[in-house]
Amino acid sequence: MFRAIELTEERATKKPFDPSLKLHARIKLAAMEKGLICYPSGGTVDGERGDHVLLAPPFIIEIDQLDELVEKLRSAIDGTLSQIGVS
Repeated sequence: MFRAIELTEERATKKPFDPSLKLHARIKLAAMEKGLICYPSGGTVDGERGDHVLLAPPFIIEIDQLDELVEKLRSAIDGTLSQIGVS
């Protein structure tokens, strides 16, 4: 049960965020602070640009735990984006 989420600056064009922001690393830190282990990575477009987050919960996860996972990740992403001035 894997889920990958690509993070783009512009959804329509799939323009990636500036790699110097290290968005994936910031999201990882924010998620870990909330108790969520996830697998963010960068360079997924061309080896330098592109950010994504991979989720790999266990097959035995319960619905309420999935809700908690989604909320923690949403909070980590939203908080990180607001820190860099993206709304």
